[in-house]
Amino acid sequence: MPHCTVTLAEELLDGTVEERLVGGLTDAVVSVYGDWARPLVVIALNGVPTARFAVGGRLGTAPGPAVHLHSRAGLFEQVPDAASRLATALTDALALALGEHVRADAAVTLTGVPDDRSAVGGELFAARH
Repeated sequence: MPHCTVTLAEELLDGTVEERLVGGLTDAVVSVYGDWARPLVVIALNGVPTARFAVGGRLGTAPGPAVHLHSRAGLFEQVPDAASRLATALTDALALALGEHVRADAAVTLTGVPDDRSAVGGELFAARH
């Protein structure tokens, strides 16, 4: 399952952007892997008040939005250029939902977890396959 955790300034979440953001990020993953992946995409939106961010040691300075997508490592090997395509598609989704001005500072991190360190239902993925 691809899990996306989005961390951004709370003030950007205004009650109207959340649906666009979730839909766009889900569509970004589907654009790389196909529609079979849609029901498996999990997204958590973490809004942090700007006063609780710090950049360069300066409290009250929010960075651009950040998406951390983590999944089994094999997911990144299923499609050629999956990592670069995901980075582009997820960044595009952020810019579409939040405004083009966030693109330059948007951060995307892709993490692959080995099958022997990933479990579903209490059972290691490697043992299931």
